[in-house]
Amino acid sequence: MPLFFITDTIEWVPSSGPEVGMLRHRAFVAGREGWDGSPLCVIRAFHNGEFVPGKLAIQHQAAYIPHAGREVPVHNFEVLCASSHAVRWLPGSNGQVPVGAIPAGNTHNGEPLYIGRVTHMNSVTPGKVHPSHGCCYISFNGGEVAHKSYDVLCRIVG
Repeated sequence: MPLFFITDTIEWVPSSGPEVGMLRHRAFVAGREGWDGSPLCVIRAFHNGEFVPGKLAIQHQAAYIPHAGREVPVHNFEVLCASSHAVRWLPGSNGQVPVGAIPAGNTHNGEPLYIGRVTHMNSVTPGKVHPSHGCCYISFNGGEVAHKSYDVLCRIVG
């Protein structure tokens, strides 16, 4: 009889565009593209002195982060790999994050950034919760879009 192990591991796996297909079955799916229903996964990338959470469209081999009002394409990034038994989405708003929120990056001055997601134009899109800005930013259609209400990815505690 086969044995199945449930892991509570949350890890970030370095990747780039050409290698991303190998992570298809490990990457944490956080949402879906509105126009074709393809999965969107969570990434983080270093950009302009900041480590910024964003999105990966594995099917389209494209990764983006929201930064300084723009949707910034990134080619070297880390992909979040996590079991659905280790994490859950909890509501947040106005920059607040629940207990157990997973820090996924930081600003140049050390402020933590968290993994958020919002529904925007028929898409469920992961992005960054920036507490001092009071919102979750997503990259979308070339821009950075702010939302005051969002979900926050949290580690299951206990």
